Amino acid sequence: MNDLIYLRKELNGAKGQGGGSKPLLKRKNFVTSEKLQALEDNLKHVLNYWQNQKLIEKDLVAVTYNKIIAKSNRFQLLLKDGKKSPTSSIVGAKFVGDYEKHQITYYVSEQCIKEAISSLEEAREVVDVYFNGKIDYKKMLDFNSSKSKVKFEKLSKNKFGQIIVDASFAERIDIPESNADFEAGEAYIVNIYDLFKENQNQEQTIRLLKKIGINVNNDNFLNSTTFRLWGSDAIKLKQNAPYLISMGNTDLSTISVDDTENVANVSQLPKLPQAKDQPIVGVIDTNCWQEDYFGKWVEIHNDPNYSEEQSLSHGTAVTSLIVNAPALNPDLDDGCGMFRVRHFGIANEKKNSAFEIIKKIEKIIQENRDIKVWNFSFGEKIAVNNNFISPIAAALDSLQTKYNDIIFILPGTNHFDKTDSKIIGAPADSINSLVVNSVDIKTKKPADYTRKGPVLSFFVKPDIAYYGGTTQNKISLIRKDGKIFQQMGTSYAAPLIARKVAYLMEVMGLSREVAKALIIDSAIKWNESPFDTEYKKGYGVVPIKIEDVLEVPNDEIRFVISGESKAYNTYTDGIPIPLKDNAFPYKARATLAYFPECDRNQGVDYTATELDLHFGRIKGNGIKTINNNKQALPEPIKESEKDARKNYRKWDNVKVIQERITDRSRAQKMYDSPMWEIELFSKERLVNYNKSKVRFAVVVTMRSIDGKNRIDSFIKQCIRRGWIVSKVNIQVQEKVNEQAETEINWDDNED
Repeated sequence: MNDLIYLRKELNGAKGQGGGSKPLLKRKNFVTSEKLQALEDNLKHVLNYWQNQKLIEKDLVAVTYNKIIAKSNRFQLLLKDGKKSPTSSIVGAKFVGDYEKHQITYYVSEQCIKEAISSLEEAREVVDVYFNGKIDYKKMLDFNSSKSKVKFEKLSKNKFGQIIVDASFAERIDIPESNADFEAGEAYIVNIYDLFKENQNQEQTIRLLKKIGINVNNDNFLNSTTFRLWGSDAIKLKQNAPYLISMGNTDLSTISVDDTENVANVSQLPKLPQAKDQPIVGVIDTNCWQEDYFGKWVEIHNDPNYSEEQSLSHGTAVTSLIVNAPALNPDLDDGCGMFRVRHFGIANEKKNSAFEIIKKIEKIIQENRDIKVWNFSFGEKIAVNNNFISPIAAALDSLQTKYNDIIFILPGTNHFDKTDSKIIGAPADSINSLVVNSVDIKTKKPADYTRKGPVLSFFVKPDIAYYGGTTQNKISLIRKDGKIFQQMGTSYAAPLIARKVAYLMEVMGLSREVAKALIIDSAIKWNESPFDTEYKKGYGVVPIKIEDVLEVPNDEIRFVISGESKAYNTYTDGIPIPLKDNAFPYKARATLAYFPECDRNQGVDYTATELDLHFGRIKGNGIKTINNNKQALPEPIKESEKDARKNYRKWDNVKVIQERITDRSRAQKMYDSPMWEIELFSKERLVNYNKSKVRFAVVVTMRSIDGKNRIDSFIKQCIRRGWIVSKVNIQVQEKVNEQAETEINWDDNED
């Protein structure tokens, strides 16, 4: 077996290229004067509505586009508010129809709407007079050419062209509507649009709500736009200002508990050795059994508000697996050893307040910064919404951005109640967290209770699958009465993965980005789709042994490169893949993982940063990517935004690209250089390039098509190229850790 190779070197950065060609219609697009008139009428209706509303300072405008729209194809001139670009006025995004179209909500001044109406009117007159009521791609091409002699009295040539391009992607313009459904007697977590952007604070929101007759104190806020309301107040808000509501969720969190049909096991509890300095994993769950069994292995912080009957079984079971799963389940011995646990009981196994859970989690993480890996085995029965992230998931994502060294391991939630939706429940919609579903240990097929993604109709969730037990092969664990029971559920697959992540981070000293990328990469199989298109197993089933996460067969080379995207373009200066007869006898796979900042207020446009992964052989001044990715190249891109998301996982924070291996696979041609290269292109949804510095990890696996082991040659060539090369070896690292923990007794007597 070959060890994982860690390559370190200062990465290169380059700023993005500005400028660009003049606006041009897409080949299949055209705009008629009737279309311009319709949009003009839409805006007049919106303007008239807001002239009778004085609750908020500016106006909310919802633009429905004719497809899932790329950032570059959103309004560039229409709804340009003063000197600000339209993009800076976006306060929300959702899908309409069958998740095939974007609806983007803008917050702009009345004057901005008036100027847009005037621009559409002027453009309509030009289309009628000069283009016979219809302008298409060819006419626009001629118009943009230097031979064009068309002159306008009111519009510049560039402005007219941009209005036409903007209008070509817009379907209609409306006042935003809320689909939130509120009932008296219930509590809700409500989001309003971010009307004040960076300057918004709770006091402004409190004053705004008071104008409607709703009193909310500071204790009921999660952030400046998210707060808890009782049903009567939520109904009042929707009746008086429905346009303010961007999202509404019930505050009642009904936990999707694991299988309650327990089968007692007569085996005695495994005897625990003395706890030393083993790594600590954080567990946030229901309360934990407080008898003497766990001793110093588990530091328990139970919530005294919950009785034993309500809150001991689930939390104890999860913690028992993290501490000593191999002793309870010998067939799942991962080689990771034992872990200590700091256990926080925050809920019961029935109904809880999502608002209170979020508050408790935030406080726990803030006060326990020494813990890096957190297991949170909760899951709601209610399916997630395809237009926004759940409040709990958003809170977990926010924490993983605020603290750039922690990671949450979550279950994919269960479907034991056959009347329930099979779409995953919160917080399994957390984008930054590692979400785990369950499969049968023998068949590798999804468990009967498995729920599925995707999230926001696009993100791959769950991320991976593991063994959480099935009816035929349940998981052994410890419950509240100190006996061994057998159960099944994704709640028990998650802690088994938390053990592996904790080993990678705490024992092997790897970052969370590298750990996440390695776990996902280890689950992927050659010659299979990178991820389960049914969204039940994510990127695949993680191997049991930790060695199989860190090591590869002798015919493979696996290396990892990590760093920070400091510029638009971050790239290596050449990776020397071994040659044979001036060709590369390899097929390749690359797995990228990063933790972007997320903004729940932006709805379906949730992740703020996109890292576009390019990997392949150097060819000329560029890269011959292994997946033919041309998104960042100067020539026009044929793929639509929808296809770019499907083919290149655009905006997803995990990307896997992989070449197929067949009986006809041959060595790949070397072009102008005996090097391969990794490039990342950073793009921001709402801010300029280079505002966010995102840490990332790329795990690359090279599979030899002739079965030869060339890892020594690879290492030597990397060193010659200036790479700092480290082998990530389990035995060596464990020995180093053991020596570091040895107490040295100094002799006071000098010779």
